[in-house]
Amino acid sequence: MSAVLIVIATFLAAAVEWVEALTIVLAVGLFKGWRSALAGTLVGLLALAVITIGFGVALTSQVNLALVRTIVGVFLLLFGLKWLHKAILRSSGLKALHDEAKAFEETKQMLVGSSHTGSRALDRVGVTTALSGVFLEGLEVVFIVIALGGLHSVPAAIVGASISLLVVVAAGFIFRAPLTQVPENTMKYVVGILLTSFGTFFAGEGIGVQWWNDDVSLIPLIAAYGLASITAVWILSHPLRVTVEVRLVHSVRAIAVEVWGLFVDDGALAIATVAALLAIAVFVDHQNGLRSIAGVLLVVGVIAAIAISLSGAVKQRGSHGELADAVATVEAVLEDNVAPR
Repeated sequence: MSAVLIVIATFLAAAVEWVEALTIVLAVGLFKGWRSALAGTLVGLLALAVITIGFGVALTSQVNLALVRTIVGVFLLLFGLKWLHKAILRSSGLKALHDEAKAFEETKQMLVGSSHTGSRALDRVGVTTALSGVFLEGLEVVFIVIALGGLHSVPAAIVGASISLLVVVAAGFIFRAPLTQVPENTMKYVVGILLTSFGTFFAGEGIGVQWWNDDVSLIPLIAAYGLASITAVWILSHPLRVTVEVRLVHSVRAIAVEVWGLFVDDGALAIATVAALLAIAVFVDHQNGLRSIAGVLLVVGVIAAIAISLSGAVKQRGSHGELADAVATVEAVLEDNVAPR
């Protein structure tokens, strides 16, 4: 059951990413030469293959499988929620739909505006554009293959991703134009539901949840997330039909903010700290023999959380410093202009 769902999930997710990569490669081929496009594409695919093999070997050798399942399951859940969240916003009209024709035109303008063009020699801009497009879009495919394959069925994940690559490449070779007719946004919606369901299932397994009939429970999970997302789309699309007592909402929100403020002043710090605590809890639960270093790891995690929080302040301070220098320069110029001569 889950092997079939994994093939479907990886096929759809990979197809979405390959379609976006194809748009970039086509633009490079048409406006910078097909040699440059193919060179960048092959290098990108080779890099993705190396990453996939490397992570696959790392996950299957000398690593606690239960711990890996839990951590990868959590990240797969977050990854799926990101896709589903965007799909809900797009379906409700709060976020623009992804447009391959527009993406193709933007890439075209960037390529045409660069200096060197031609198809006989490799074009540096063309190669790097195709390489970055294939590599960046393919990274999400790699994560999905590693996550779903490593957690359940590597062959199923590889089959789904490989078939999608062949289909998209064949379509690109035949049409030599952006695949604007592909229902990409609908596919992203379905993928978001599937990945969220798989992430919930595997993360739950990692922390000890006993699912009903094992992987058969993926079906009600998919149905539940699908129904919840459709409901969310309807609510966001019909805000006036949802009647809520505004005063009560404001009161509850004020209380929640007040309680939140007792413990949290920086959201990033709080989130990173909680993440570190959860990670250590999982580590201790699965590594009984290494409890002695759990405290050290927790301290490192908290320090990392503080560093994450302070990084924003550093950037803000830098921007304020540049603004102060600019203001000082303007004031100096004004003083020179108004000074008596």
